[in-house]
Amino acid sequence: MRTTTVGIMADPGLPEKVAREVAEDLPRALSEGSGADISWRVEVSQETLPLTAEGDIPLLDRSGPLRERYGWDYVVYLTDLPRSHDGNPMLCQASAEAAAALVSLPALGAVRISRKARELLSVLVLSVRAGTEDYPSPSAVQLALGRSAVRRVDPAGDGDASYVVLPGRGNRLRLLAGMVVSNRPGRLLPALASCVAAAAATGAFGIFYASIWNMSDALHPARLAMISVVVTGALSGWLIFHNSLWNRPRNADEPWRAGADNASTVITVWLSVVMMYALLWSLLFLVGLAVIEADYLQSQLGHPVGLLDYVHLSWLAASLGTLAGALGSNFDSDGAIREATYSRREHQRRQLADSYDD
Repeated sequence: MRTTTVGIMADPGLPEKVAREVAEDLPRALSEGSGADISWRVEVSQETLPLTAEGDIPLLDRSGPLRERYGWDYVVYLTDLPRSHDGNPMLCQASAEAAAALVSLPALGAVRISRKARELLSVLVLSVRAGTEDYPSPSAVQLALGRSAVRRVDPAGDGDASYVVLPGRGNRLRLLAGMVVSNRPGRLLPALASCVAAAAATGAFGIFYASIWNMSDALHPARLAMISVVVTGALSGWLIFHNSLWNRPRNADEPWRAGADNASTVITVWLSVVMMYALLWSLLFLVGLAVIEADYLQSQLGHPVGLLDYVHLSWLAASLGTLAGALGSNFDSDGAIREATYSRREHQRRQLADSYDD
């Protein structure tokens, strides 16, 4: 029985995590699709390919040296960068001649990413191996993804390479959701350490003021919620402005791409701030319970108190602290914050082109 090796190259972060999860079940899926005469082995390598000056990933040009270096029969590259082709989001690129395929993970959406990736990689590898005229089959890709809006493109002058694109607004919304997931909003919290410290100090300071107690008692929950939305939005806007995260359109033919980049940045930063806000509220709630004796709080408010009063107090204090967190953000790492945006990562991979071969 001949052993065939598939190498999965993956960008760091979510692509590498997905690759290692996929590698566990992919040999079985490939065996079921190819028959019992082939034994499949899957290897994973965390590696980033550079971008060309035109913004393309040159996997097909580099697949030969890569397969020779690692001893692979086929190579699949998982990237967290959104790709586009023919004016639409691109899901994957495949070539039987190069024995290679590329998958843009954000195009898979935000849920069941590993499962979709496993099914798609099985389709791509078996299609590249077969080298049939219409690979990869749109119907097979549709079955793998569980959606119908899939179109295959065979560009002239690009060898036997073919592309699968996802036309339509629904697919662009899935791409946006996938971009946010790939940005991993939670990883911004360590990068906002100074911001969190300033917010916690200011919020805790407000816990000790009776005027804050009375104000939180007088405010309706709807107004407290509105204040929360305003302060998280204000801090998110400041972080985007202060760190120059807004991306200007580069390609007039694809204005949606810059819009998707900016929308994913706004959502990622806002979700990170909301996580910080929730963490801050939890901390201030516990501090309030520990510091403010219920009888004394009752004497100040003039009515019996319960946990709900502490909730309102920590709610308002967290809003005040979050607004003050903008000052602390001036001392946070700009590079770490910018790492959560696609424009920054694309810039780094363009710079990688000069040194990659070395």
